[in-house]
Amino acid sequence: MSTANQERTQKAYGLQWNRYRILRPEEDRATFLNRTGFSPEDLKGQTVLDAGCGMGRYLRIAAESGARRVVGVDLSLAVSAARELTSDLPNVSVVRGDLLRPPFASASFDRIYSLGVLDHTPDPRAAFLSIARLLRPGGRIAVWVYPRERPVVEAIMDAQRAVSSRLPVGILEGLCRTVAPIGGWKRRLMSSRSWIVQRFGVALHLATIGVSMHPDPEVRACDTLDWYAPRYLFRHTAEEVAGWFAEAGLVDILDLARDQRFFHEGQGNGVNLSGRRPE
Repeated sequence: MSTANQERTQKAYGLQWNRYRILRPEEDRATFLNRTGFSPEDLKGQTVLDAGCGMGRYLRIAAESGARRVVGVDLSLAVSAARELTSDLPNVSVVRGDLLRPPFASASFDRIYSLGVLDHTPDPRAAFLSIARLLRPGGRIAVWVYPRERPVVEAIMDAQRAVSSRLPVGILEGLCRTVAPIGGWKRRLMSSRSWIVQRFGVALHLATIGVSMHPDPEVRACDTLDWYAPRYLFRHTAEEVAGWFAEAGLVDILDLARDQRFFHEGQGNGVNLSGRRPE
């Protein structure tokens, strides 16, 4: 897979994570636990890989939970933000690299997580298999990817992104800031006690499906850019992703999305599985 195919990804995430420093420690800890299943007891003394670390907010969570060593890898210049954010943590290192060709030896890590990253690669299955090879016997890996939606919703998403993913990233970022208030309107409409108002909110959401509904306007703008900017944004079924785990020889596969409690209303559901490398 050529690096040229990922130039848009590098540019989009280099801009995003060096411009938006959206640390929300309480929310980040809750989201990390939800989407990895890794408690501080699970991480204590372990060697951990953040596969697609972005600006490094989850690197901090893992490092502060007692991991012996935490390594973040990212394709983009987001590594600059991650290094700055974790400069006070001696057990963290950050590497620039491609998940399709990760710069690590096989069986290097006790715990691996990749949250909302694999689906932005040219080949999510191949990227998963590449990072799964880095897991030591007895180690555990957790991933979160976007879910496949109903055909009509998929068609709306594809139509919107067919335009947005071709716009210059700088222009798109300004547009995402401009439309971010719509996310607040959607939240209010969809939580109304009036059925008619709720239905209007749902219709507005379908028309602007990539506009985040996060309660924080800055996070909303960042999340909206995250949806509309990348060249690749694949969506998957749980059965498909479970097949990747089986292909990688992983066992004890858990559906972490089941009965999840979100930190706030409007956090996206996803396909969220974890599995273990047999001893």
